[in-house]
Amino acid sequence: MTNFSKNLLWLVVIVLVIGGFIFWQKQEPKELPTVRLGLPIAPAAGLAKIAADKNFFQDEGINVELKEFTAGKFALQALVGGSLDIAISAELPVMLAVINGEKISIIGQVNETKGFSMILRKDGAETFDVKRYFEKKRKIATAVGASSEFFTSEFFKKYDINSSQYEIVNVKPEDAPIVIVNNSVDGIAMWEPYTTFAKERSGLDKVFDIKNPELYSEIVVLSAKPEWAEQHQDDIGKLLRAFKKAESFVRANPKESQTIVSSFTKLNADTLQKIWDIFTLELRLSKGLISTMNKEAQWAKDTGKVPKETAIPNFREFIFDAPLKKVAPSAVAL
Repeated sequence: MTNFSKNLLWLVVIVLVIGGFIFWQKQEPKELPTVRLGLPIAPAAGLAKIAADKNFFQDEGINVELKEFTAGKFALQALVGGSLDIAISAELPVMLAVINGEKISIIGQVNETKGFSMILRKDGAETFDVKRYFEKKRKIATAVGASSEFFTSEFFKKYDINSSQYEIVNVKPEDAPIVIVNNSVDGIAMWEPYTTFAKERSGLDKVFDIKNPELYSEIVVLSAKPEWAEQHQDDIGKLLRAFKKAESFVRANPKESQTIVSSFTKLNADTLQKIWDIFTLELRLSKGLISTMNKEAQWAKDTGKVPKETAIPNFREFIFDAPLKKVAPSAVAL
């Protein structure tokens, strides 16, 4: 064999080896980056569940591990503790964490719930008169440290009910329907689906459902630790694009979206349909977020949750909007 033939043979072998390696690399599936996302079992977190169910996260090139909690504040606690990368919760637990010195970045909001409910046992009355009802001292169950407690405070302020006329009982969200059904309390202030569970189990004719959307609207946000958010902006962008796809899916497919959320929350499909419109299920950063947190911070000082001398921080500094501005600039309205 001539030197030319030998060189040609080696060249062919090298080409085949390189080609095979490239082919193998293409066939070997690339491991997707993983984000640990905590969320409450509630319709307000519906975008995350829809994005997972419809494979929008994987379509965007990210693996999202969903970890479910009975309340968003527990997801936030897990984030602070280091077992999550991102938490879905109402804005109030985030405000409390920040005002107490925790370093947290809000990277977006995925829902605004238009109005909470105060569910009160009728005790034989057919019409609700707030002054007459609270002539007797009442026990009201709520989740202390969560958005429902702030709503409760705003409710009593709105109707000029003195603190001597009620007693606050701290309950887990999933226990709220139980304590009103077994008459342990006179009422509950909670978010969906637990208020609906309470009405259904108590009997719709046995309770008053007092709503006032002007009192408070819960803003459900995505939070992360600042250093993680800074280092994972690409991953956050992928996550947000998946949420944006889920938002579009909700608008185009409300029935299927409700089916997914109904299965996730175990909320009756007919009941979910009736309350569906109170959830915006939109990816955004709204102008009202900062003003709401400022109002809550003052409430925290007035009620002794933090020392009265505590300075209210500039909450704008705790919002990391760069990834959302890249994904959906018009969604940032701060």
